[in-house]
This record gives sequence, C-alpha cells and structure tokens, in this order.
Amino acid sequence: MLVLPSNAEAARLLERMGALPADRDGALAARPDPENHPELWRHLERCHQDVTSHMGSGLPAGGYRGFPAFPAGAGPVALHLYVWLYLAVLPETLRYHAGRGIDRRTSWETLSALGPMMAEHRSVHGVSGVGGFEQWCPPLKFRGAEYRLGRLEYDRGRGERPDGTTGFLLNLHIPPGAPLSPASCDASLAQAQKFFGRHFPDEPVSHVVCHSWLLDPQLTGYLAERSNIVRFLRRFDLRPLTPGDEDLADGSMLEYVFGRPSRTGPVTGSQLAELPQDTSLRRAYVAHLRSGRNWQARTGWIALPASPEHA
Repeated sequence: MLVLPSNAEAARLLERMGALPADRDGALAARPDPENHPELWRHLERCHQDVTSHMGSGLPAGGYRGFPAFPAGAGPVALHLYVWLYLAVLPETLRYHAGRGIDRRTSWETLSALGPMMAEHRSVHGVSGVGGFEQWCPPLKFRGAEYRLGRLEYDRGRGERPDGTTGFLLNLHIPPGAPLSPASCDASLAQAQKFFGRHFPDEPVSHVVCHSWLLDPQLTGYLAERSNIVRFLRRFDLRPLTPGDEDLADGSMLEYVFGRPSRTGPVTGSQLAELPQDTSLRRAYVAHLRSGRNWQARTGWIALPASPEHA
C-alpha cells in the first residue's frame, strides 16, 4: 500500500540524501494528493507497485524498462512525483538491505543519489524535481538491485557473457562526480567483488559489463592515451558491432558532457556552434559531429578473478 511520509519526515530524508534546500522545499510544495491529482496518483501507485513487487530482484536477462520522463512543462507535482515515490519506498529498501547484511553507510551512499539528481535536474531543465529525466537507475537502487561502491555503481543481474552464454553479471554505471581516475576505478571494482560475493553469494558473478558512450573507441582519436577516459575504456573487451547494432549517443552525450537536455533527433550545426569547447572531451564531441560522424554507445566486459578474496 502506498503511504507517503509526512512533510517533516520527507524533509529530514531529503536532507539526509543531500538535496539542496531549494530542491527540498520544491518537493515539499509539490506533494501529490489522490483527490487533487488523480491521474498522477494512479501513476505513482503503479510505479510503487512495480518497485515494491520487484524488491530484491536483479536485472532480468531480457532487459529492464524504467519509468518515463514527464515533459518539462508538466508542472511541479508531476516533476516531483518520482521523488515522492522513492521517499515512500525507502523504508522497505532499508529493510531489504538490512536483511542482506548491508551496512547503513553503503545503503545511504547508494540511495543518496537522489539529492544530486535533483540538483542536476535543476541545472539541465531549470526547475526542481527529477521527472524531466527518464527513470532507469533510481528504481533499481530502491528495489535493491543497484549499489554505489566508491566511484562506480553496479546492478545485479543476468545477461550475455563474452562467450555468448547467459549468467550472473554486474552491470557497471558511471555516475557524475569525481574524476574517473584509474585508482578510484581499481578500488571500486575490488570493493564490488568483495561486496557482492559477501552479500549475494547465491549470484556468482564472472564478469562486469558496461554499455556506454565512454566505451566508444573513436574517443581514442581525440583524447590522450593517458587520459582517464581512454584508460577506462581500455579495461574492457568490446563486443563487435554488427549491422543494426548501432546505438547512437549524440543526443545523450549532450546531457552528460554539456548539461543540456538530451535529445532524440540529430544535433544540428547551429546547436554545435552554441556548445562550449573548454575541455578536450567537449572539443572532441563537436569536432566529431562536424566531420559527419556519430558517437556510439558500446558494450564491453571485464572478467573477474574466479576466486575473490573476502575481507
């Protein structure tokens, strides 16, 4: 049953999750109500049922479908609806973590991604909330499938391994924040192997898999070999591209590289002319598209040692 926390409790939780005062206040002022917002409330109930009914489930081999974004002009209640969803689910998430023996520090490090996401939403869309973004990773965090471990995040799941068989995998994500240094990645990967081996021993993992524009080998034509991004992508064995397998990343990179709203259509020359080119990556993005080529999201694997050492 969907029960929202009181405004006082919501304010406390949002502060705990790192929400800025303006974002916290925006969420409290946009509290959904079944009588005043019946359609939004029904959507909230469906999402709540989806997350809670999958509590503890990892990603299925056939893939995962997140929650849709709202139009930027949908209004404050719509744009904050997913904030209230996660606040409502939070107590059950923490109970699940505790049942798996996961310490509170890791729980809050994972779930506190909500605060920075609200700040990013304000930066990209100019208004408070999170609903202007499609909801992919947050529902996984709040159903116990995804964890932040140091610099990187990992989803529990099943999927294709390099040999074509299906098995348990860790799906790696790169949240925004600190530089993607080799040392921080090494530490996170080592932490992940110990963490999942300890708390999910029933899911033996052989590989980490990542699908991202950060694995596009075209980046090596623009960035230095010693750059953090190139050293990151060199960790992975890439799946070869086949006809029809292309996943263009031009639009999504606008959000991650420039903090602009993501787009599905082509990036035009006039839009490129407006983009800052103050970093090597930003210059690479613009130069590549001006050359008539596109950026690709690629898939790659990292093999894990067969016998992880437990702390």
